[in-house]
Amino acid sequence: MCVRRRAGRLRGMTSGRGALTALHLFLVWATMAAAGPVLGFELVVTAWGGGAGAAVPVLALGVPLMVGLLAMAGMPARTVVPLCGSVRRRLGWAAVVFALGTLGVLAGLAAYGGDVDLGSAGTRVALTGVPYAVAAAFFVPSRWVRLGAVAVLAAGVVYGSCIGPGQAQQRRHAAEIARYREHPELLYLGAVPPGMRISRAVVGPAYFSVEYQGLIKFR
Repeated sequence: MCVRRRAGRLRGMTSGRGALTALHLFLVWATMAAAGPVLGFELVVTAWGGGAGAAVPVLALGVPLMVGLLAMAGMPARTVVPLCGSVRRRLGWAAVVFALGTLGVLAGLAAYGGDVDLGSAGTRVALTGVPYAVAAAFFVPSRWVRLGAVAVLAAGVVYGSCIGPGQAQQRRHAAEIARYREHPELLYLGAVPPGMRISRAVVGPAYFSVEYQGLIKFR
């Protein structure tokens, strides 16, 4: 009887810790998926209007705010993640998770800049929080949670470095073929002479003509 009671308690504790861990990672993801794009948009708008120097105050205010939000998201995991047990340790945990997650976001931006498809705008916003949740998962003292984080990280690396660029190359190739089908005269064109640009190109059953126009540069 005592053995059964202990086994039941252990199962209850395990399921309770699992639910708390899932809630913890969900809060980290939701917090950064909501706040991260806002900070990024504010940085872009500020830098666009006032240069890189104008974005420094935004970073000075935004980064501590993000760390504070992450620390609040880590509060429910005080009994699951050792680094979230006290306020000071939780702030250190939040700073590390923010730094690692931001590196993941920057890697995603670099892949997106290389024409890797990351889905619709809503999907990209949702993906913003994933690197932070993955970083937080590595601090959970559970082998299965950490293995899951490794699997997600490996899948992201493979897609961003191999699968995504390959698909982008196929899309560019298909777009180029469609362009040539729409304008077959472009297949006959060679390199444009220096200082000239194409003003008109016509292809017929037995002829092809192209007109170039000189570019006038004013100094």
